Amino acid sequence: MKNILLLVSFLTLIILTSCDGRKSKSDRINNAVLEFNNKEKLIDLKDYFPESYAEIKTDSIIAQTFKVSVKNYTVMNQQILVKQTSKNRNKTSKFHRVFESEVVVAIEDKIIYSKHISVEKFKNFDTSEFWSNATLEHVWVNQEASSTENLSLSVSIINPKNKRFKLYEIRIDQSGKEYLTLIEDRS
Repeated sequence: MKNILLLVSFLTLIILTSCDGRKSKSDRINNAVLEFNNKEKLIDLKDYFPESYAEIKTDSIIAQTFKVSVKNYTVMNQQILVKQTSKNRNKTSKFHRVFESEVVVAIEDKIIYSKHISVEKFKNFDTSEFWSNATLEHVWVNQEASSTENLSLSVSIINPKNKRFKLYEIRIDQSGKEYLTLIEDRS
């Protein structure tokens, strides 16, 4: 009987020491994953269009009268948020850089028109929601609509967020006076 009592005591001791409150293998793995996720930082990816500075400069002579210089360029510190997505701990933001333009028109080496063109010039004519995320896309000389009396500039303005656009015409006469007309509106 003494042996049985000794055996039961020994078995009880083994059972009690084996239940010391340690975690199971799956609990340890889950805790390690949670701890890793808490230490991981949020990754913020930013994608710009265009990726770097862009500039397009064109010089034209129209009808042997108007000498035109147009420079379209990106404004590197201004952009429009087009789309933002989050997945796990990654956030991706897509931006469209703002464009502006410089236009200089001369007749016989005398400058008759020199303007900085941006979206701000056009916002005053229309207060629609289109303008909240709009940027100049491009300014160019419309040679077909130009003559010896008038120069025609086409101005494309886009809203990259909702994929809409407006097309304007700026007519400049020989004295440098401008006339603005909306040609197409897809806003």
